[in-house]
Amino acid sequence: MTDKELRKLRRQDLLQMLVTQSKEVAGLQEELAGKTEEMEQLLESYERLKRKLDEKDELIEKLKRRLDEKDRAMKEQSVRFQESEELMDAKLREKEELIEKIRERLDYKDDKIQKLEGMYEVLRSSRKTGFLKTLIKK
Repeated sequence: MTDKELRKLRRQDLLQMLVTQSKEVAGLQEELAGKTEEMEQLLESYERLKRKLDEKDELIEKLKRRLDEKDRAMKEQSVRFQESEELMDAKLREKEELIEKIRERLDYKDDKIQKLEGMYEVLRSSRKTGFLKTLIKK
């Protein structure tokens, strides 16, 4: 409305306009208060969610550190296992070589025992024939 139109209005119309505008202002203030409360609730919700997210981020970091520690421990265990395996393989080869040497010695002793048993049989049979008596006399 222009100034000219406002001057032409009666006092009662002007008051009616003021009342209407006052009601509109009151309604807008209520709406503003509602929106402000809604915004505060949203901010509280946002803060709560942000805290939860921060907690989850901390938990993720903690789990990552634990996982990294486990990875390092597994790697160290793997290295130790491999070293142990190599050591056991070396000891196994030593033991196999020792077993082979013992078998060779055992075969040698078996051969020697067979020769001695053969000599014993020869001596025993020659004793019966008197060969030993003649050898002893000489």
